[in-house]
Amino acid sequence: MRRGLALIVYGAILAGVGTLWAAGTAKASPNVGCETIAAPGLLAWGQKRTICDSPRNADGSWWRTRQYWTPAHYVPVSCYRWSCSGGYPVGDSVARYEEYAVTDATVLPDEPGWLPTGSVVIR
Repeated sequence: MRRGLALIVYGAILAGVGTLWAAGTAKASPNVGCETIAAPGLLAWGQKRTICDSPRNADGSWWRTRQYWTPAHYVPVSCYRWSCSGGYPVGDSVARYEEYAVTDATVLPDEPGWLPTGSVVIR
């Protein structure tokens, strides 16, 4: 009985570690630096803005990707006073994706300068 229980616990631990390892490696982005913030603007409620930069080129420029997206969430069907019921889950959705070349002189005013490789900023 104890041996069977120990095998079940051991299997559950291995499955959990394997799942966490797979999730961690699936989102790894080598050679980029990224920043995620709440999207600026009144009408962007719930949206995020993620900016990722490539390593610098020899001339000092780099490639930047900018993505406006909404994280996965749950949409209720009906709400009454303080509680909601029913509803359905909604996955991540991308509203806008752009990729463009940048130099220190052409960084937009509301964006950060170059994000070094390996940096991850979440605000």
